[in-house]
Amino acid sequence: MKDKPFKLPTIDIVLSVRNELLLERTIDSLAQQDYPADHLGVIIVDDFTNDERSLSVLNQIEQKEWPIALQIIRLHHKLSASYANLPNKKRALTLGAKASKASFLAFTDGDCIAQPGWLKSLTREINRNNQCKMVLAGIKPIDQGGFVRHFAMMEQAALTMLSGTSLMAGLPLMANGANLLISRQVFEEIKAYYPWEGKPSGDDIILLRKVHGKYPNDIAFCFHPNAIMKTQFPSNLPTFWNQRRRWASKTFTMPSKQITAVMMLMFFTQLFVALFLGVIGISLYNQDLKYVGITCIGVFIKTLVDGILIFYGAKYVQYPLKFIDILLMPFFQVINVLYNLVLGLQSIVSNGKGYLWKGRRVNTKP
Repeated sequence: MKDKPFKLPTIDIVLSVRNELLLERTIDSLAQQDYPADHLGVIIVDDFTNDERSLSVLNQIEQKEWPIALQIIRLHHKLSASYANLPNKKRALTLGAKASKASFLAFTDGDCIAQPGWLKSLTREINRNNQCKMVLAGIKPIDQGGFVRHFAMMEQAALTMLSGTSLMAGLPLMANGANLLISRQVFEEIKAYYPWEGKPSGDDIILLRKVHGKYPNDIAFCFHPNAIMKTQFPSNLPTFWNQRRRWASKTFTMPSKQITAVMMLMFFTQLFVALFLGVIGISLYNQDLKYVGITCIGVFIKTLVDGILIFYGAKYVQYPLKFIDILLMPFFQVINVLYNLVLGLQSIVSNGKGYLWKGRRVNTKP
């Protein structure tokens, strides 16, 4: 169905950055949007960057002439030095939003690459629903290759589909802060991230739940391929583990008991599947097949559901899955269950603390 013509809204793209060496590449992609230049701006909020090379990149961006309006806000000019070692992403995004006069705010990260049709695809959802207050979309890796990155993408494909389908079901479970559009008026109306501004993670889900609480029918998920944001995926195990620990810490930040309950349910589902795998292994070792059948059925159902989510998620973000990936799905399932189980237990024991993020050790309760 052809979209009806409409007046494109003004948009400011807000980024919270810290030690981003590839930031200029991100800004280049934002400056090349197929969008009226007089309707578009970029607001970069520097969260106490302390790397000399990254500071040089910031200075180069500031001095360069861009086809769109661009401003850089430095947190060390706005906050005292005591904030330098604290997680400030929500504070940074809030300051960036306050500096905006646009109708909508688009949030992304300093290591992303936007497709030229990114913003037009997101605003298409506003065209379809004039009351739309928030638009979500998916992400995909910039680089491909390597087992860790491939595993992360398969998991992300399932999470992306879960994000879209749960929203359509009326219980939005997740969003991605690297690809999110929100009405500035609504952002201010819901008081942004208050009272969780000092929490290290969960900015995307906090916005999602607060908007959903006030405007449950005015959030859209954009499935257009041009709306997909390319971003850096972890390429090694330590980076992957740190990222997942940060994600798991969101459980302690949830503004919704429903989401906390669902996430705990997902954790215990992984626990039961791990127990099923243990029963199968012990039964085979003891040559006692009494419980193998029922446990295999449970693992098969879990693998099938995850496989469907991964398949359609990968298809949406145009990430190539090979036939070998389908054959290895049970193997990926085992790894996924075991790592999520260990991750969940570690997050509970550490109370969501102790991981590294942007060169900071997060030792405050999220």
